[in-house]
Amino acid sequence: MFFEVADHMPIRAVTFDLWLTLIWDSEELEEYRRLRRLVNFHRFARRYATKEVLSNEEEEIKKRKFGFNEVRLALEELSLRVQSMYEKDIDVHPRDRGKMLFELLDIKLPRSEESEIYERAGEILSDAGYYKKYPHLNPEAKRTFKLLKENFPGIKIGLISNAARSSTTYKRMLRSFGIARYFDNLTISCEVGFLKPRKEIFERSLKALSLEPHEALHIGDLFKADVVGATSIGMHSALYTGMWHKYAQYMNPGEHIPKDFEPRTKVLVSEISKLQDSVDLVRKISSPLH
Repeated sequence: MFFEVADHMPIRAVTFDLWLTLIWDSEELEEYRRLRRLVNFHRFARRYATKEVLSNEEEEIKKRKFGFNEVRLALEELSLRVQSMYEKDIDVHPRDRGKMLFELLDIKLPRSEESEIYERAGEILSDAGYYKKYPHLNPEAKRTFKLLKENFPGIKIGLISNAARSSTTYKRMLRSFGIARYFDNLTISCEVGFLKPRKEIFERSLKALSLEPHEALHIGDLFKADVVGATSIGMHSALYTGMWHKYAQYMNPGEHIPKDFEPRTKVLVSEISKLQDSVDLVRKISSPLH
């Protein structure tokens, strides 16, 4: 569907969702990352769990009590607390997740060192499992970015993702894929504090790209998060269905754009099954004859 835009304005940027738009994980990789998060955080937190002034015997007892199971239970509780915030479209910075874990584990830290330790804890949570094994890259992605840059000189490419890891972690991942050079900005929900479809995360991306909403096209795999969220502030949007077959492991059947859906502003709203169709959409919106 296409809603006529009052004034012709070429598209100056395309923003993409990350998960199940550009990348996907297998169940095996997800389990690997859970294990790395447990092992890495246990190793880090253990040094602070026994930093109190204790006798050798008391320290040994405390070390034995601070095992993997304690950290596993804390991680599970953290997940539940974060999930309750997700239901309000609020996200939590990795640093704050680290702080919550230390509190759940009842580890007291020297006040002068708290900020630095929480920051490092967040980095460990963010990086766990993202050094040797990365998610799978959508085989269409690199070709799509190349075509956008070649066909529309000066066009910007951004990322707007609901994700728990930092932009630093994802930049390293994109470099490993050989596509980091295409991106002008990465906007991640855990660093913004809000999840899509909240307008704040889209506005943060547009501000970083120095754009007005009608100058950008957003592409993602979720109707509510991506299409409703982007169009609510005046961005064009396309629902990408090309990786919906990966939904099986997430128990998510995918939701098409309802026939009666009407965005708040006059923008393009479309469904695409191929990521490279984004090139045609940019051309269509930018054409003075649309």
